[in-house]
Amino acid sequence: MTTFDYLLVGGGIVGACLAEELAGTGASVAVLDAGTEAGRATRQAAGVAVPSLRYLGRPELYRWLCEGRARLDEDIRRLEPEHGPFSVARPILRALRASDAQAHAGRLDLLADAKWVGAEDLPGVAPGMKLPAERRYLLDPGGLMVDGARYLAAVRARCDAAGVSWHQDTEVRALTEHTGYAVAATSRGSFRADRVVVTAGAWSGGPLAPSLPVFPQRGQLVVLKPAAEVPLIFSSAFYLAPGVDGGVIVGATEEDAGFDESMTAAGVARLLMFAVSAVPGLSGATPYELRAGLRPATRGGEPLLGRIPDRSRTYVAAGHAGHGLLSARLSARGMTAGLVRDAWEEIPESMCPAVALAAGNDQEGHR
Repeated sequence: MTTFDYLLVGGGIVGACLAEELAGTGASVAVLDAGTEAGRATRQAAGVAVPSLRYLGRPELYRWLCEGRARLDEDIRRLEPEHGPFSVARPILRALRASDAQAHAGRLDLLADAKWVGAEDLPGVAPGMKLPAERRYLLDPGGLMVDGARYLAAVRARCDAAGVSWHQDTEVRALTEHTGYAVAATSRGSFRADRVVVTAGAWSGGPLAPSLPVFPQRGQLVVLKPAAEVPLIFSSAFYLAPGVDGGVIVGATEEDAGFDESMTAAGVARLLMFAVSAVPGLSGATPYELRAGLRPATRGGEPLLGRIPDRSRTYVAAGHAGHGLLSARLSARGMTAGLVRDAWEEIPESMCPAVALAAGNDQEGHR
């Protein structure tokens, strides 16, 4: 039986970043991924790598996501020169209802470089766009798009160079703990390790760790080939954004569809209607890619990072919802500090699985 210091169950961007960080400490690391290709959800992600304003009312989480963006920027500077571009930096223009703008007004100190844009200035800021005058518009120069597949490939290359043992098409069927070690029984034999981390995204809350409150949220998107480049990221009910390859990404739905990754006519129609309404010039664009993926969501919107309750050698790093690309590196560094040095203070307490489970049980009891 092959033995490692750490086994990671899932080879998406969170698992890859964690594998690289752990290997950098000198530990032996293996990644076990069920797919024929790594990063089932990572490769389908739209890639908007900006903290969502929906978290402004939760300053600790929003600041953590901003720190995640800083760590992602470091990865871009570190990896792109060697492995090729996987990001596009553009301003992001957010359209807000008047009520939302008023609710966020007292929290704009968290958006240091953002500024309000009047309706009269929109033609210069967003040429070619048809935007309703009754909305409020917030322009932030720090918008960013990340191609998940290319980012993952770059991190995977670093994992290979660091000696990470990577196993595709390896389904983990059971995780058991024993005195002094843990075992993963897989479709390709058993692996033994000092500790195991479940990094399987939306699949993390399945039979391997049924207590985890992680569930799938389907996101559909359309990629268009336009006649001209979109100059910014536009965020409203959905978003329009330039892709790394020059296409325009229109996304993404948020649907409770279980583990169904199908595209639907209704979803595509909603996305295309949004795109053409916002940018009439896109009516002649060619749809050349349809994608649907499963975000690993939690009820509170925060990832679960830490030891799984009632386990002594099994941990989790999952539940990143739509900010996995944004916060993968920060999550990996926090997990590595906890696993290697028992220094868990880099991770907000609310992301501790035991705390999240206790909060969820308390909410259930008050319904």
